[in-house]
Amino acid sequence: MRLRSAFGGAMGAALALLGAVAQAAPDAFLEVTHSAITTGADGIKRTTEFTERVQRQGSTVWVERLLPAALHKDEEHHKANTAHKHADLGTAVRWIERSSSGKPQLRLVAQHDQVLVNIAPAEFATVGFDGSWLSAYHLIDPVVLKKLQPGPKQGSAQWYASAPQNGSTALRILWDPVLELPLQVQSQSADGLSNRRTSVRVLPAQAKQPWKATGQYAVKDYSDFLD
Repeated sequence: MRLRSAFGGAMGAALALLGAVAQAAPDAFLEVTHSAITTGADGIKRTTEFTERVQRQGSTVWVERLLPAALHKDEEHHKANTAHKHADLGTAVRWIERSSSGKPQLRLVAQHDQVLVNIAPAEFATVGFDGSWLSAYHLIDPVVLKKLQPGPKQGSAQWYASAPQNGSTALRILWDPVLELPLQVQSQSADGLSNRRTSVRVLPAQAKQPWKATGQYAVKDYSDFLD
């Protein structure tokens, strides 16, 4: 897929710079909602949705799932009545940092249990992390924009979309060139049975750096939870 020549040259130069100085983008404080509607072979349509708070500062990305307050009460009840052997990592914060070599370092933070879990690169896929620093920092790897066609602008942002092709997933992205991240990502499978959307809301800046509160947490390796 070839983009218009003038756009392609400028975009290629910009993306080359992103790979070298990813943290040059402004700090960002975001509320990110992921939703999916899928229709199974049984004809039942299922909707899944969750929201995360994302804080991007310097070479750090902090991704925290937003949970209903009632779930915390249930968790405390569970702790009081059972032997709570392991921290719950299913809803743990993802703390991603860019090392001096440019590779991501991942830790899971179970805040209620005050446990910090180191994740080795070999275990990234096991916890659902693709190992891409650019994807973590920009929410999607900006290189994907090179495969899309530029469309209309919406305020200071611009839409990009895949060219219609039989048998391929349709993809649309509303990209903010200042924050260097998408404000919306929409995809639909070729058969129309799967629709996914990511919506990003920009929040006011804040001085709080939640990772600084982990200094007294117990530190474990992910292998400690594999029994």
